[in-house]
Amino acid sequence: MTTAVRSCATTACSFNNNDGCNAVAITIAGVESQASCGTFVQLDARRPLTADSGRVGACHRLECSYNTDLMCTAEGIEVSDTATCTTYTVA
Repeated sequence: MTTAVRSCATTACSFNNNDGCNAVAITIAGVESQASCGTFVQLDARRPLTADSGRVGACHRLECSYNTDLMCTAEGIEVSDTATCTTYTVA
């Protein structure tokens, strides 16, 4: 089971259609102590709204308490308007 993207406030992302994340799977990446959505892309195109809601496919933040073998174990995550994973918590 993969972790749901509960909310995404990054309205500039092509995978956000004002109804939340429409990416099939996102990657949590980032640098140092900041986890960010590595799938964020700003284009003039938008992925159409589908029945699929965004999921976390992989997490590269090994220090996060929700990371187990590169998979997110949180019930769901929230992404801010700056594409930051606000659920990220250092173990």
